[in-house]
Amino acid sequence: MKKIVIILTLCIMASMTGCRQQANYKYSEKETEQFLNEITKNAKVGITDITEIKKQPTDKFGILTRCALSKKQLEEYNNNNHSIINKDDDISDFTTYVFKDYELVNEKNEKLQFVDKGRAIYLQEFGLWTYDNILCQNLGIDIDLDKKFEKLKGYIIIEFEMPKKKKKEVKIPVDISIYDRLDE
Repeated sequence: MKKIVIILTLCIMASMTGCRQQANYKYSEKETEQFLNEITKNAKVGITDITEIKKQPTDKFGILTRCALSKKQLEEYNNNNHSIINKDDDISDFTTYVFKDYELVNEKNEKLQFVDKGRAIYLQEFGLWTYDNILCQNLGIDIDLDKKFEKLKGYIIIEFEMPKKKKKEVKIPVDISIYDRLDE
């Protein structure tokens, strides 16, 4: 009986979190669509900064993307000595994702699998960067694999989802090496 009560409580809490998140979502359908288009257009894979430094076989890489700062964020950035306070209500904070399919092969022709070490289902916010004279928020997903690679080829199909069931899927080609250089 105690187990049932605990399970029911956890289910109710999880559903309330989803409702609260939707209730706090202040972005229009147009803003949501623009954001999804931007992050899927800019999605790519890359090695980690540690891999770039060490240049040793690794079982880690990331999916990287970006979105332009909103007018409100850009004003805050310009008025606040080039910094922004994270309030956890950016449009990216409401984004979840699901891996739909993937195929990854290393230089030994071994198939590699994702390993879930408690990975978040939300996009991580990384540093700000300027692309084509537009200040952007870098976003990403850290990925762990079951085997190491020096070269990794294949693809990842990922679906991003926003509140109100807005979804967009993208197929990201994978062709990376531990000898790559990070350009951002």
